[in-house]
Amino acid sequence: MEAASTLPLRPPPVSVHGATVAIDGLTVRDERLAHVLERRAEQGVSTEETVTAALEIGARVLDREATGAEVDFVKHEFAQAASEVERSFSDRAHAVGEALGKRLEEFLGEEGGSMGKALDTHSEELAEVVAVHFGGDRATAVQHQLREVMAKQLQESRDALLRQFSAEDGHNPLEGFKSAVVREMRTTREGHDTLIEKLAGLQGEVKLLRAARESEAELDAERDRGTGKGRTFEQQAFDVIEELAAGRGDVAHHVGDERSASGGKRGDIVIELDAAQGPARGRIAIDAKDERLSKNKAWSVLNGALEERDAGFAILLVTSDDKVPAGREPLHEYEGDKMIVSLDKETLDPRPLELAYRYARCRCLMMLESELEVDAAGVRTAAEEALSALRDAQRIRGSLTGASNSVKSAREALDAMVARVQASIERVEALVGTGEPEPEE
Repeated sequence: MEAASTLPLRPPPVSVHGATVAIDGLTVRDERLAHVLERRAEQGVSTEETVTAALEIGARVLDREATGAEVDFVKHEFAQAASEVERSFSDRAHAVGEALGKRLEEFLGEEGGSMGKALDTHSEELAEVVAVHFGGDRATAVQHQLREVMAKQLQESRDALLRQFSAEDGHNPLEGFKSAVVREMRTTREGHDTLIEKLAGLQGEVKLLRAARESEAELDAERDRGTGKGRTFEQQAFDVIEELAAGRGDVAHHVGDERSASGGKRGDIVIELDAAQGPARGRIAIDAKDERLSKNKAWSVLNGALEERDAGFAILLVTSDDKVPAGREPLHEYEGDKMIVSLDKETLDPRPLELAYRYARCRCLMMLESELEVDAAGVRTAAEEALSALRDAQRIRGSLTGASNSVKSAREALDAMVARVQASIERVEALVGTGEPEPEE
């Protein structure tokens, strides 16, 4: 680096005021400095900031170099002083070693050593002293005395520990542990007593449950053996039918255990139409079965219910669609006076049974009102619409069981279909009730 400075005589170009340095009229000829100034100016750094930073960095470098020179000088001086000290110490240590060797030779030498002479002179006395104090055959030997002292101290220590751990006061370090153990044992014993009492109570309850279960099993067996078989489903069906009948002015009777005039017991439930306001205008017989009958057996039950209960329409009520006799369909009219319908004994959804009941009611009233001028075509059309809607509703109910992904849409369709059925049956009921033709639209 080349540097040339032009310094005017007056005033001085560089002056120092405390920590501030003032430079005036200073010219520096340096190609690298000029290049740095131009490059940092392009980056947006002012020339004054760059010159100031260069001066600060240069001052630190100069100060570091001066400090390093001083450190090298100190290290050189210290090395020289250490060398002289090491030489002096070595000389003195050598002299001391030679003097110490001579003294040891005089004292411990094999020939003419003072210590050897003293040992030779008093060897017998020394042997006697060693025998007295360390002889294994003498009771006064040091090792025997140490053994007696150690045994005595160990015994005293054992006695002191025994007294301390046997004490009942606060000096016994095991007192807290003993108390805690006693409390825990007492708590455990109380817990065991409580647990034994609970176990005794549970044992009694288990006995009661076992007795109740055995009684229930005996009751079920008795139901299977006796005439009360299926009585529970009959009662559930009667409760539903009684509510439906009461809403239309009809009266339902549970006659499963009662014999008819002819002596038979076919038909568990009988609905007397309009019996709440006067004489009954017709009868519907319902036989409830919690089993799947054969086709012939089902027809025997329905025909027997029609005859023995003097009914105009008979309904076979089963607990699910799986219990419908083979070759027959639910909610389908057979021979103009028979129908099969299911009532789920778990959910007791009354809608299928209600539709079948209302259709059978219309059929019975139509037979009684045959002498009136009734729009037969309108009644037939409405009845066919109701039956069609009943079949569609039944198919949708079946799809609800097997297709869980379309439950919502199927249920909505089922509700709409049930509404159609109810509307059709209400038309039939209106036509039968008034005896007038359906008005043309």
